[in-house]
Amino acid sequence: MTVIAGVDVGNATTEVVLVSSGKILGAGRVPTRGRKGSPGSLRGAAALVRRLERQLGGTVGEVRIAPLRAVDTAVVTVPDLAGPAGRLRVLAAGVPTPGGTGVCVGPPLRLGDAAPRDAEVVAIVPAGLRYDEAAARLRALQESGTRIGAVLVAGDEGVLVANRLPGGLPVIDQVDADMAATCRLLAVEVRPPGHTLRVLADPVALGARLGLDPLAGAEAGDAAAVSRALTDHANAVVGLLPAAPAVPDVPAEPWVLTAGAGRLPLRAACPRLAGWPVGAVRAFGMGRASGADDTASDVDDLFAVDLAAAAEAATARQGSTGRAVLVASLSRVGATDAASVLRDLLGVPVHGPVSEPAASRLGALTTPGGRADAAVVDLGAGTIDVIGPGDSVVAAGAGELLTAAVAEMLGIPRASADWVKRGPCVRVDGGQRFEAEDGRRGFLDVPAPASAAGMLAVEGPGGWLPFDRHHGPGEWRAIRLRLKQAVLAANFLRAVRTLGQGPAQVLVVGGPAGDEELLGVLARSLPDGVAVGRGDVGGTCPGGPLGHRYAVALGLALAPVPPAP
Repeated sequence: MTVIAGVDVGNATTEVVLVSSGKILGAGRVPTRGRKGSPGSLRGAAALVRRLERQLGGTVGEVRIAPLRAVDTAVVTVPDLAGPAGRLRVLAAGVPTPGGTGVCVGPPLRLGDAAPRDAEVVAIVPAGLRYDEAAARLRALQESGTRIGAVLVAGDEGVLVANRLPGGLPVIDQVDADMAATCRLLAVEVRPPGHTLRVLADPVALGARLGLDPLAGAEAGDAAAVSRALTDHANAVVGLLPAAPAVPDVPAEPWVLTAGAGRLPLRAACPRLAGWPVGAVRAFGMGRASGADDTASDVDDLFAVDLAAAAEAATARQGSTGRAVLVASLSRVGATDAASVLRDLLGVPVHGPVSEPAASRLGALTTPGGRADAAVVDLGAGTIDVIGPGDSVVAAGAGELLTAAVAEMLGIPRASADWVKRGPCVRVDGGQRFEAEDGRRGFLDVPAPASAAGMLAVEGPGGWLPFDRHHGPGEWRAIRLRLKQAVLAANFLRAVRTLGQGPAQVLVVGGPAGDEELLGVLARSLPDGVAVGRGDVGGTCPGGPLGHRYAVALGLALAPVPPAP
């Protein structure tokens, strides 16, 4: 009997399934070498076929591969644009090493300048001054009668300075000392651990302390904007400039171009993207920087997620997550004649019986319990493919976009985020003790690194992987699930609406389908009664199953080859 190899060269991985007379003999996968459809990627596929031959002790007599259309999926991070707020400036917020507690509003005083006798001041420790010398000079000022209500430190030694001062003065470090010195007044507040700002997060109180006119609409609005940005922070510094500066030359926002709505700023389009059909965005531009041309890129599709909006929907503490907008854009390159290249490499007949979407559907429907009218969702690194009984849609933004969102939110490398995004974490209390997201406590089977004490951690490729100190387990769970809804579920629904079919059953295949939380996230976004299941590819075939991967490769191997014309 002829052994048939189904070959799926993807954008991230290459998968091969060997089949003989409908029986699955074996399967394997490797990272794709270079661009999908490139000579390197096809040489890697041929090497994987040969490796499986050696492992199984057989010889492949025929190879099946779909026509390859490479998909370039680019993920772009657009930083938050927090514009100036009139005369008010946030000089620091949520620094990790404050000292003391309390609130003070007063003029700045550089160490070495003449101190006023009739006002409480905010002392400023310049960069380069040792903490012990700074503390000694501050104590000398206090002894001479200077009323110091708070201290700002340019370096990161706020705790060391605070511990050497009497009275528990509020001390905030990592502040731009030069900027602080130019302010007419400084408002400083440090709250005890676990508590949030009271004065600086209250626009009425902040405006009164700084002497702002409550009837002046612009300044009242500035105070409201600043206070809202400081909600959930435990320490902050707000400066009042002598006068509002001239409007700076701020680069234009990134933008998107659609057939219906025309050109829109990215942040204005972001909340509307989930409601637009796949392919609605035709071009994407990063905006005009000073003295540069505004370059645009044509795209077949674009999807974006606003991290600040996702965090706010999850009621995350402000300032504890990133605020960037992440953009995944999709452009297609012409088809590659992969069949002839593999024929030369392997020396056997190579056919392309069906397209990739058709093969994915055929492979996914070998799942036990799969319905003939099911919608198959093939999740990859860059795209979400939704395949119905008669048509398919490819949408930009999938596993890689979720990885980038987690990395940006937590400030960790993407290699770590790829593991962090997958499911529940624990908080390591020290030694082998842990607290899970559901409140359960216990002991780890394998000790976590000593540096992980007090951190959230997940099981990584080499043991426990610590990744965050700023969130509790339950809080991170809420943020993580909201991100999956904003990236994967919203994009999936966009593709389903574009397809124009209301599925009664959804089968999810592909690498990201292994995420243990994904089925629940997708199910909560669908109407009641729609069954969402994880593909068990090859489960109805002898020699199977293969799990949630290999849908395209198995579908190719099982597809009948049409007779030659």
